[in-house]
Amino acid sequence: MSEFKRGITNQDFITELNSNKFWQQMVKDEDLFIAIRNEYLNVYYYGQSICKVEFVNNKIKWTSHKKYLGINESGYADTGVYLEKIDELKQNARKHGGKEKEQVKKHILEDKNLCILDVEITFGREEGYSKRSIDYLAIEKDKDGKIKLVFYEAKHFDNSEIRANAVPKVFEQIEKYESVLTDPIHKEEILKSYKKIYENIQGLNLNNKNNLVQMIGEDIDNLEIDCEPRLIIFEIDEHKRDDIHIQKLKTRFGDKRLILKHKI
Repeated sequence: MSEFKRGITNQDFITELNSNKFWQQMVKDEDLFIAIRNEYLNVYYYGQSICKVEFVNNKIKWTSHKKYLGINESGYADTGVYLEKIDELKQNARKHGGKEKEQVKKHILEDKNLCILDVEITFGREEGYSKRSIDYLAIEKDKDGKIKLVFYEAKHFDNSEIRANAVPKVFEQIEKYESVLTDPIHKEEILKSYKKIYENIQGLNLNNKNNLVQMIGEDIDNLEIDCEPRLIIFEIDEHKRDDIHIQKLKTRFGDKRLILKHKI
């Protein structure tokens, strides 16, 4: 099983970011979510990673996929002048979004009561499983007051992966996540990584800092993993709330693990 590793250990990188005007602009932009990876960061807009931020040869390096730079080619390029016109970069990225990504963005950024720690969490390649990402990670307190890492898989109501005559594909997806979250070694790596990320979020003064500090405070060592990923379904028509496929999901996951978001 490959190692799960996240967080920035290079303090020089953090110092350089905190004194960089483009970085500060991104931090203040409430439409963006900044995710901390293994010694680099991804800046997300409507579910699209519009910019990767690294520290190379003691300098900040910014790269974006060419499609977000308005270039009709594959691959990545220096973000360049788009650091000066972030709104244009965002407009280009919006064209490449999807219904699920937009709903996740609205959910995690507009609901200020949520304590979101990470998005697009990619677990490693385990035997028999391909590389995969779960949509987002929240910090929550359970009924006993324990602080938990709670992982969420998000689907739009129209997604074929929640529909099947027999077993929907989403069952297998959730089972794969469960296998990672219940593995003792992987659990230890995940906890270690997110403790470091919590430290980084405070050091970089990211826009999810206040909610997280209010929830966690100095109790980071008491952090636990909830090994039962949640499934959240967006945009359900009110007249389809008893849909046969929704009933199948309810039977499999129960009220605790299945969250239904109806159309407004």
